[in-house]
Amino acid sequence: MFFCFTFGFEQFKRKSRNQVYTCPHCSAQDVYLVKANDCFTFCFIPLIPCSGTKQLYECYTCGWVNVNQPPF
Repeated sequence: MFFCFTFGFEQFKRKSRNQVYTCPHCSAQDVYLVKANDCFTFCFIPLIPCSGTKQLYECYTCGWVNVNQPPF
């Protein structure tokens, strides 16, 4: 019998608030505050967080990511 297990590191992101900002790159109102942290995964299940939580602003239209709050 053969079992194949996968493991590794993956960054998990989740929206922090419902406040929406305007993207300075593409001018779409699709920028959200996102909390991201790296986790050790086993069979695609996050088990152990490996770093602190990072707060990022990310545009879901063009993929723009920044640490600072975008201008209004």
